Amino acid sequence: MDIKTAIGTSSKKDPYEAANEAVASCRKKFPGLEADLAIVFSTCGLANPILLKNIQKLIKPGVPLIGCSAAALITPSGILKEGVILLLLSCPKTKISCYSVEGIRAKGHFAAGVELAGNILQTVKGMRREMCVVFSDGLLEDTSDFLKGMQNAFGTSFPIIGGNSADNLSFSQTYQFYNGNVFSQGAVAALFAQKLNFGFGVRHGWKPLGKIHTVTASYANIIQEIDGKKAAALYEDYFAKTLAQLQKDTLLINTLYPIGIYLDKENEYLLRNAMLFNNNGSIVTHDTIALGSKIRLMIGTKDSCIESAKQAAAQVKSDMRDKKIELLLVINSASRLRLLGRSADEEINALKEVLGQDIPCVGFYGYGQQAPLRSLKYFGHSYYHNQAIALLGIG
Repeated sequence: MDIKTAIGTSSKKDPYEAANEAVASCRKKFPGLEADLAIVFSTCGLANPILLKNIQKLIKPGVPLIGCSAAALITPSGILKEGVILLLLSCPKTKISCYSVEGIRAKGHFAAGVELAGNILQTVKGMRREMCVVFSDGLLEDTSDFLKGMQNAFGTSFPIIGGNSADNLSFSQTYQFYNGNVFSQGAVAALFAQKLNFGFGVRHGWKPLGKIHTVTASYANIIQEIDGKKAAALYEDYFAKTLAQLQKDTLLINTLYPIGIYLDKENEYLLRNAMLFNNNGSIVTHDTIALGSKIRLMIGTKDSCIESAKQAAAQVKSDMRDKKIELLLVINSASRLRLLGRSADEEINALKEVLGQDIPCVGFYGYGQQAPLRSLKYFGHSYYHNQAIALLGIG
């Protein structure tokens, strides 16, 4: 029996009604709703245990449910700014193991990653492991360290693909879903084992500006100095603006001009958003940038965003070797949504141009993406990305 998917959506504001409508849509494809995994993405207004528990009540008992909150949703018919999307996935030849971890900050990012991966592995002992999908809190200070913890348990070449949850761009609180529970500062994951055809792609499309610089003082996700000067001088010098002006324009800079981390033999830089310019001239970034990192200012455009989406889709197509894709999971960036604005649908249409207009396409806009890089040196080693589009094709 082949892989089957069913996708249901709702824009109703009441969580009980939204669950009913989303499940009813899935029932048209899965009359018995006999899935092996349920994935739920919702905007923050519906991040409610009532939503999840009613979905669980309506589908086949015992089906594990994972998901997270989002800035917006990606559905087969377009982008949904408010609502919920439900994906039911049936994989008869695949073992799916799910688990969650809470209190990541208190436990430590690395330790929490080890805990999550270690618990998942307990149920697939002796089986061939294919890949892991993970959704984590979008406001963690060190998602990279959390990923390192997971890979410490899985192995450094094991593919981890996923994204960080989001809110409505207030950056105040994001949510993770596991079965009927809603929580923050946590992560949920599903490990696929035994047999699965899949392909992945990740691209961002931002281009470097100016010369390469060196991080000369940093702590956690705070850059204190670049080239021996206060970190904010990088932006002050390039844009001829004062620190006060940069602080006023932080959201624009966050979207258009992130910091790119150079990686040897890799075609694209890893991006990090500049989240805050402190009064002392340091920069708070979305995740860590290690001491000694080679960095550059980056710039993105609508055209480069859309082109990079095509490139990521082409990577998926190459991995799948022309086998039919039954599901395309899209982990997109809230920054890309803000940059593209009314053109955001063009990016989703670009994916379909490469992979087929009728491809079942589902996903969300969040605060970060996790995916392996593609160069020989980094292949299989998953990294935390900002402002990228990460794709997972299953067939």
